[in-house]
Amino acid sequence: MNETSELKQFCDDVLKEFKDNITDAVFCYLQSDKELMRRYLALMREYEKGKQTLNSQLAQAITREFGLKSTNQKNDTPNSVLIESFTELEDK
Repeated sequence: MNETSELKQFCDDVLKEFKDNITDAVFCYLQSDKELMRRYLALMREYEKGKQTLNSQLAQAITREFGLKSTNQKNDTPNSVLIESFTELEDK
């Protein structure tokens, strides 16, 4: 394998791993940001189904914003405490 293809493969592998777990990464970022977390909790109280509605809307926004689709593979071990599981994503 030449240097260029080795570097490209490395970059592809890193980005694939990130895309697979982007939902978890976004929720980890959210819980680490004081202002976003304050707004998240306020919105959670505002909606009838609270956390479920808010998390679902945020997950849908992630797929739209980054042009991703579900792999139908569920990850039951997120790092974020805001979600119990998430569906891994990939390019459309």
